[in-house]
Amino acid sequence: MISLHKYAPPQFEVVERKGIGHPDTLADGISEAISRSLSGYYLEEFGQILHHNVDKVLIIAGQSQPRFGGGSISKPPSVVVGGRATKTHARPLDEIIEEATATLFRNTVKNLETFLVEPRVEEGAPELRSLIGKGANDTSIGVGYAPLSSTERLVLELEEEVRGIRGVGEDTKIMAVRIDDRLNLVVAAAMVDRFIGSREEYEDARAQVYEVVKRRAGQGSEVGVNCADSGDNIYLTVTGTSIEMGDDGATGRGNRGNGLITPMRPMTMEAIAGKNPVSHVGKIYNVLAQRCAREIAELEGAREAYVTLVSRIGSPISQPLLRAVRISGDMQLTAAREAEINHILDYWLERSGDLVEEFVKGRLMLY
Repeated sequence: MISLHKYAPPQFEVVERKGIGHPDTLADGISEAISRSLSGYYLEEFGQILHHNVDKVLIIAGQSQPRFGGGSISKPPSVVVGGRATKTHARPLDEIIEEATATLFRNTVKNLETFLVEPRVEEGAPELRSLIGKGANDTSIGVGYAPLSSTERLVLELEEEVRGIRGVGEDTKIMAVRIDDRLNLVVAAAMVDRFIGSREEYEDARAQVYEVVKRRAGQGSEVGVNCADSGDNIYLTVTGTSIEMGDDGATGRGNRGNGLITPMRPMTMEAIAGKNPVSHVGKIYNVLAQRCAREIAELEGAREAYVTLVSRIGSPISQPLLRAVRISGDMQLTAAREAEINHILDYWLERSGDLVEEFVKGRLMLY
């Protein structure tokens, strides 16, 4: 199904990005890290990726006492790992889960030293295990669109700049609201207490965040940083992430497959991270839809492209129940152009297996 629409710029946008140390992003990261570790282990031991879906990670915040110059953690955060995975006699699943979680934390949150891991993964149902490599593991939706708007690109790019400021931790969140040509950005940046020696130094770091965002957003923008600060209550942390005390996290509650939360655009509620890379269309279709949309958006006359893929459990991944394309712009839908669009869809759907290595090697941004 292909439909054409005249392009009309939206009057307003709402765009959000949860940073790499945000509790929900960390939960996504843990899910995906475990899936990669399981996939690598299965490939090494059995020559194929066995059934698993570890997309049910919950992070429970701990307790902390942040202080200027360096505070302490009185109760470490806990990571509860749910989901399904094929058990083997060669190596305990709990060991793989604990190592993958520790590696993700070590590589992502520089000042988090202590945490607990509670693996609660059990084996999946036989009928689902039998579908691995044979057909869709679920009836799921994948959506993608292209290109990103200037507001979306700004939000996606700002995180790294904000995180690069001395004293700012990995837990950041940026919310952008654009109404016509007016842009308002609200930024949350967890400050790490060991790098902040006083209230003055805190305010200086906060001002630096403001200046970086304001410079990128433009002089006509409105910017707020750590807007909940009041009196002695400020966003000061020991570790640079609110999982030490302020907030819990769960897989699938954060960024979508393009790294953003964009409620004014098509979105799926699928948790992409942690699903197996061979047969779970909740993961595969979201990546394929983005790639199809990017290629279609580059065709002459296309201003924007939206792609929706819906699977039917048990059916071949290359044969979705629905493959729909919505194009905004001035394109003429000739028979030749329609064939070109369908060729793009066919090309990517037939190569879904090529994504496996990209997933296992961690080459794709999924959250």
